Amino acid sequence: MSNAGFSFASGNLAKLLALPKYLLSLLVSWFVPRDEQRWAFGSGIGVGEGALALARALRAADPEARITWLVADDSEAAIARAEGFEPVLRRGRSGYWATLRAGRIVVTHGLGDANRFGIYGGTVVQLWHGAPLKRLHLDSPVTTAVRGPAPVRALLRRMYLAGSREVDLFVAGSITAAERLRSAFRVDPGKVRVLGDPRDDELAQQARDPEAAARARDRLIEALGDSGASISESEAIVLYAPTWRDGDADPGVPTATEIETIRRTLRETAAHLLIRSHPLGVGAYEALLGDRVHLLGADRVRDITPLLGGVDTVITDYSSLAVDFSLLGRPIVWFAPDLERYTATRGLYEPLSVTSAGRVEHDWGDVSRRLTELHGSVHALRAAQADARALAARFHAHPEGGAAQRVLAEIHRLSLPPSQLVTAGSAFFESFYGRQVSCNPLAIDREIARRFPAVTRYWSITSERQRVPDGAVPLLVGGREWFAARRTARLLVVNDWLHGGVGGRGGFRRGRGQTVLQTWHGTMLKHLALGRPHVGLRTRIAVHRESRRWSLMLSQNPHSTEQFRSSYAFRGEILETGYPRDDRLARAMVGAERNPVVVGTARAALGIDPGSSVLVYAPTWRDGGLTLVDDLDVRALAAELGPEWTIVARGHTRTHAFGSYGGFGALDEAAARVIDASQHPDVNDVILAADLLVTDYSSIMFDASVTHLPTVFFVPDLAAYRDRERGFTFDFEREAPGPLLSRREEVVECARELASHGLDAAWVRDAAPAADAWRRRFNPHDDGRASERVVDALVERGALGE
Repeated sequence: MSNAGFSFASGNLAKLLALPKYLLSLLVSWFVPRDEQRWAFGSGIGVGEGALALARALRAADPEARITWLVADDSEAAIARAEGFEPVLRRGRSGYWATLRAGRIVVTHGLGDANRFGIYGGTVVQLWHGAPLKRLHLDSPVTTAVRGPAPVRALLRRMYLAGSREVDLFVAGSITAAERLRSAFRVDPGKVRVLGDPRDDELAQQARDPEAAARARDRLIEALGDSGASISESEAIVLYAPTWRDGDADPGVPTATEIETIRRTLRETAAHLLIRSHPLGVGAYEALLGDRVHLLGADRVRDITPLLGGVDTVITDYSSLAVDFSLLGRPIVWFAPDLERYTATRGLYEPLSVTSAGRVEHDWGDVSRRLTELHGSVHALRAAQADARALAARFHAHPEGGAAQRVLAEIHRLSLPPSQLVTAGSAFFESFYGRQVSCNPLAIDREIARRFPAVTRYWSITSERQRVPDGAVPLLVGGREWFAARRTARLLVVNDWLHGGVGGRGGFRRGRGQTVLQTWHGTMLKHLALGRPHVGLRTRIAVHRESRRWSLMLSQNPHSTEQFRSSYAFRGEILETGYPRDDRLARAMVGAERNPVVVGTARAALGIDPGSSVLVYAPTWRDGGLTLVDDLDVRALAAELGPEWTIVARGHTRTHAFGSYGGFGALDEAAARVIDASQHPDVNDVILAADLLVTDYSSIMFDASVTHLPTVFFVPDLAAYRDRERGFTFDFEREAPGPLLSRREEVVECARELASHGLDAAWVRDAAPAADAWRRRFNPHDDGRASERVVDALVERGALGE
């Protein structure tokens, strides 16, 4: 398969050489007004894809809209005219001016679908062109490939990021696709909305309506011309659609022997094979053509998706066409002869065995046998149909169709003022930059919901998979509603720096009448902010700027109050109330013991066998670290402790992107006893479920002490952490409420002694005086009523109530 004149490397070189044009165009865009009634559409395949479905829906909804289609040549222009759109050559002055004047710009492949120099300042909508199976954009080294020194490669990366920031709306068909687009384009979650793929609207109709599918078959056969006349109504149509390989040879081209096998299989199964090369490539399949094999190139059908209802079986490798086709619930044969190489170079978002439900063919002989099996076995056919439906369930959040209308509605929302997007006078909550719905903000949310049910409560989230409290409204970080809620909320409750959306933590300025409550997320053992060693001027400025955004701070104890004053140079009011997030822990206590019913509930929430002993490993993150912290090696620990123990690992929120403590393999008995609770919504479940806590320098030690939980500290890097990384805010080695250990064998010994003797274990008795002193110092207010005190304080200060 050739690349038809395009490759990522050549495209990236052209991008770098055009840098002066980009800069000049940016300047010009400041002086040219845009017309909201003008729309510019473009697609990498011509007049088609989701852009065509959206343009048709726009024309029906708003006949006054001026629709321009950016085309590459006269043939595309003719198609655009036939659709009733004004064609303009995308390259050159006319394309630049049409794009520059358009209020809305819609593309499917990239900014180059329109005139890429005219997009600045417009509302840009990126529909994309299918669910991402192969890695895209900045997720794949192939797509950003360019030869040259490191500064050149860095410049190209910055240009890619700048292009992503020009897009106002990315459209995804599912949460899974949305997550991949966010990663590939490095954009905030709120810029990617799960609205369904407009290119699949017609296919969704065909999935519901057999007559619509029959019409798609007729159109497909008609497109084949004279070749299609040989296909009878009773014969099946099999479509082979390999993806593009950036100029590399197509490994799927069959050998002479395989050609004979294919022809024989088609005769035996009463089927015809349609070869559909990727629009950016052509395949060397001439020797296969004829005798039930037909070529269906982009010259005959530019957009194959609306015709998939006429196909009985699809054969493909990594093409998103398979995801579109899955809407029909028909068999998909996954054929990937270069799987290992493709995975190592372009890369896939998940193993193909996962996408394909475990079956991947590697040569045409295997494909032929699979087609024969599907033809001759009702059981095999039904299983393949079930696999297709399962794939559709993963990648189609809106299988009913109607995506074009939802996208148009969302584009309209992009132009609404903040006052029409959110309720004024609301409360806005954010925990760990939106990565969790947890911690002190969650506890305060519950108290506000109980006492002020009429207050609209917004929660900052980074994924649609996150659940917010009943009655609350989720807002994806970086979306227009998210920015609007922060701007208009009467009360903002956060537990870390205020997330700034694209560009980092900045971008928020507290307005008149707004109260920002900074709850923080734990008593500090390690130094924070200005208290860290070797803090540079830039960091000092950022810390001062951030702390000025806060109206109030929340403190768990006098030590935290003192540290906030020095570490953040905070001169505002500090509410030393205890931690709302620990109210549940305090209420779970019956004297010095945890209520067994509460413990059982917590274990059930984590999926722990009620009869198992539970060790929780909860390390903090390391400065500059880009890896999961597992100094204890939880897999080895599980093996050494044996089947009586379950290990629950809870990683810091800053390490979630770097791996998981799970996934060691179902056949590994020890691994099966490791539960990764890093993203479990409530850390209190983890604490309440534990028989033993193992941590290093994490603030979980101050919460766990509320429950009198036996704790040991696994700190093999103690000297380095104390002297070179963060340092401690008090004499940790002298005051720690448990032993400081440096070898896993010591942890195992403590766990076994605890299992044998309970709280009478020698090391627990030895630590008791320090643990009592620890609670008196760090938990003086953690009595189960901190949330009430915080809300009372907010009411007194006018942040809540009348």
